[in-house]
Amino acid sequence: MRLLLAALLLATPVAVPATTSSTTMTYTGTDAVVANPGRGFFTYTEAHLAAGVAYVPLDAAELAQERTNEAHTVVYRTFYLEKYRSVDTISAADLALIKADFAAARTAGVKLVVRFAYTSTDAQDAPLARVLKHIAQLKPILTGNADLLVAVQAGFIGTWGEWYYSQNFPLTATAARKQVVSALLAATPAPIQLRTPGYKRAYAPAVARVGVHDDCFLAGDDDYGTYTAADDRTWLASQSFLVGGETCDPSARSGWANASAEMAAYHWTYLNPSFNADVLDSWGAARLAEASRRLGYRLRLTDAVLPTSAKAGTSLSAKITLTNEGYAAPVQTRPIQLRVGTTTVTVPADLRTFAPGRSVTLTVSFKAPARTGSYALSLALPDPSARLATDPAYAIQLANPGGNSLGVSLRVS
Repeated sequence: MRLLLAALLLATPVAVPATTSSTTMTYTGTDAVVANPGRGFFTYTEAHLAAGVAYVPLDAAELAQERTNEAHTVVYRTFYLEKYRSVDTISAADLALIKADFAAARTAGVKLVVRFAYTSTDAQDAPLARVLKHIAQLKPILTGNADLLVAVQAGFIGTWGEWYYSQNFPLTATAARKQVVSALLAATPAPIQLRTPGYKRAYAPAVARVGVHDDCFLAGDDDYGTYTAADDRTWLASQSFLVGGETCDPSARSGWANASAEMAAYHWTYLNPSFNADVLDSWGAARLAEASRRLGYRLRLTDAVLPTSAKAGTSLSAKITLTNEGYAAPVQTRPIQLRVGTTTVTVPADLRTFAPGRSVTLTVSFKAPARTGSYALSLALPDPSARLATDPAYAIQLANPGGNSLGVSLRVS
């Protein structure tokens, strides 16, 4: 009888607890404007290095407040070099003023679009040789702070540095203009922007980090000379480099229907919210809010398949799907990390491929922690610069009510 009972027990299947379990999550989005780095409406500033004019430095506290209250993570800064139109060497004191502005931006948690120009009132710029010397003197600042630069606009030439109305660089001076572009590319690894698609096509057609700024967006049929070739618009829509700028005049084309269509078609990343007021006001508050949300990238969690329990050291995987609801892909790639508690797992993907309107599913394999306990799962997208990587102001936040939390904890036994 005992032998029969033992045989029956051995023949009965015994349920073995599963070593892992997972769950499928679906996430809702938010309509909030997310203060993500390097995109959106910007804060406009300018400074003048001119005789008898007081230099107005950037104020870190004010910029931080703009970032917090207005979601302005980009500061536009024009440095006017009026007193150096006839002087080869920028003084150490004036270089220090410029360098201090970068330090203020870093303290405030913002990034910069910068332009250098010699005049805002006439065509009196500097000759090529002097421009090249000035760029060389600015190089240590531009290189040393490349992690803060959304872009360096080509500048230097003409009124406002917009490459028109120039005493020293007529439109036919293509070789001289190209030397300015080459000098700027050598002065910083950051993106460079040229004033028109035509300049981009002529001077740096194959350089991915050279983009375009349109400073007469929606003004007239050709944006006041921005589009000079019949196929410029079609060509621009097919590109993926950095585009930004400002409106400058009301026109039959400056209403929201054209604005929204063109920002999407030409993948705009940033825009001046204070000029031209007549154009921007015509869009209305709701449309301005939409532009503020969608300029540049806007990454949202949509769904995920995530582990919820496992034994210590078990091999696991997670699938996370994001959608880009913005007008543009991120210009800069950066680490994508699955956080398992305080442990970081690198997710293999390039943010620059996250095109507008596209959903991307990330797959990552990792091992459960060696210690038992509960580990919250989240997604982190820190700045790629070691100097900024631990600063939350420079990390991408997802457009979900829960931010970057995946809403799941992994229980390790």
